[in-house]
Amino acid sequence: MPKDRIEEMNRLFTIENNWHDILYIHTPFCVQKCYYCVYSSKEPSDTGELDRFYNRVLPQQVELYRPALEAGAFEQVYFGGGTPSIGSPSQLEKTFEGIPGFKEIPVKLTETSPFTVTEEHLELYSRYGFTFVSMGVQTLDTRILNAQNRRFVERETLTRYCDLLERYGIISNIDLIFYLDTGGLEDLSYSRKDLNVLMSEIRPASITIHSSYMAKKSLEKQGAMIGLIKEMLAKYPEYRCTNALLEESELEEDMTYAAEYRLMRKEMDFHYYMTPKIPESHRYGHNMIALGAYEKFKPRYNYYYIFDYMDKYSFKSLLKKYRFIYDNFLNTRDRLGLSSDNYKVPVHFFKNEAGEEVFKQVIKDARLPHCAPLRGGSIVEPKRKDLV
Repeated sequence: MPKDRIEEMNRLFTIENNWHDILYIHTPFCVQKCYYCVYSSKEPSDTGELDRFYNRVLPQQVELYRPALEAGAFEQVYFGGGTPSIGSPSQLEKTFEGIPGFKEIPVKLTETSPFTVTEEHLELYSRYGFTFVSMGVQTLDTRILNAQNRRFVERETLTRYCDLLERYGIISNIDLIFYLDTGGLEDLSYSRKDLNVLMSEIRPASITIHSSYMAKKSLEKQGAMIGLIKEMLAKYPEYRCTNALLEESELEEDMTYAAEYRLMRKEMDFHYYMTPKIPESHRYGHNMIALGAYEKFKPRYNYYYIFDYMDKYSFKSLLKKYRFIYDNFLNTRDRLGLSSDNYKVPVHFFKNEAGEEVFKQVIKDARLPHCAPLRGGSIVEPKRKDLV
């Protein structure tokens, strides 16, 4: 991000607001690159490259955003990747200690891979108050994993990790990917086996089901995917889908936006910004600063109606889309009989008029476009001549 944009983000994130402020930290490394992956990561050239990232690159970015980080407004911190658990416990602990106010952030989440995470990692997460640890398993089928250049981990190891996380009071999540083999309906046979093992033996607190980005989409496949999920929920009623109704009326939207279904057996009201089923790049009601820029990876940021890709999209249509998706999610929670209180954001963004005036001044000084919501909740789109 240009240095002037960093200064603007620092000024903006010191303004008290009624939305959720999120800190995202990206790890741009994996031990090997899986063929299905569409995310930004690379294999480190050597252990020295990891050391440079954790000892120099990331601390420098923390320093750039220190004013915002020291404001202490962040409600959530999410470590994504890549593979955050590729860092050693000592490297990660140094990272945690280097982030101002890290221990006070109430909700802490991290992604891991089951073949890089260790019990020492899990003890570290417990000691620093992590809330949610996700393991990217994708499938328990060794043939498919080998074909995708991904390592296999025994189910006993996964069970041990989930049990340990439960003892620590941390929500364990396992990610699965459907249609990862041939991309056709026949793939559901391995997904059924995976879910049977997960829900009866390994028993993570949460299971997140994705569909392979490489597989061709169709309503038939989306419907079959939902049908299998409903079948398994009926078989294992301890679990519930907490972010989708799994109804036929949702098929087209779910297919279009690559829906992710979350099945949980505890903590069903747990809130973090990735819970809704549609993987939006910028969640409505959430402000984000992202660290971990490295080589070709540029983390996305946003703050209130300001986006990093502000020169490419129509603000009005973008915001309407995000708000529509989020309102649908809240309605879904209500229909499921689950609380949506933690997800709702007030109509008014600013806590006071002084904060709104600071926001306007920052925007004016930076010559940034923005959409100012009217008191009635509608959106005013900036004029084309005001766009940078």
